[in-house]
Amino acid sequence: MKRASILVTLALLLGSSQSFAEETDEAPAPRYPPSSVRPKLIGGGLAITAIAYGVGFVAATSWPDAPGAESLKIPIVGPWMAIAENKCGDPTATDCSGSIWIRGLLTGLGGLAQIGGLALIAEGIIMKTEAVAPKPAEAEQSAFLMPVPIVAPNMTGLGLVGRF
Repeated sequence: MKRASILVTLALLLGSSQSFAEETDEAPAPRYPPSSVRPKLIGGGLAITAIAYGVGFVAATSWPDAPGAESLKIPIVGPWMAIAENKCGDPTATDCSGSIWIRGLLTGLGGLAQIGGLALIAEGIIMKTEAVAPKPAEAEQSAFLMPVPIVAPNMTGLGLVGRF
């Protein structure tokens, strides 16, 4: 019986949560990045996608006899098609499992990089950003002076208009 009461007490102590003196239910307002981040994110995604596709294209043109090399010339889906075509390039070879694994790994990394670049582009397009803060009211209340032309039937001239 002692064991049961000790286990129940231990379970209650471990299962209870800490309480703090002042807990508030208010969550902090979410903060979003400024709108100037959007073009940078889109440009970064374009650069990553282009570099990954360029590396795959150069590999396809450098080793045209490799299995799946023609598929690497297709952007975005080409690496995944090349993985499906991955096999031993030389039919007389006794063991080419190492080259198959390395070629498959590098092709998969290239495909993931292209998809990651597209994800960055999509994030840059659809993400929420903070609005530009309005100008403070003090700027509207500051004094200014502006010249204006005066044209009347019997005179012409230059006047000054302003707020003081």
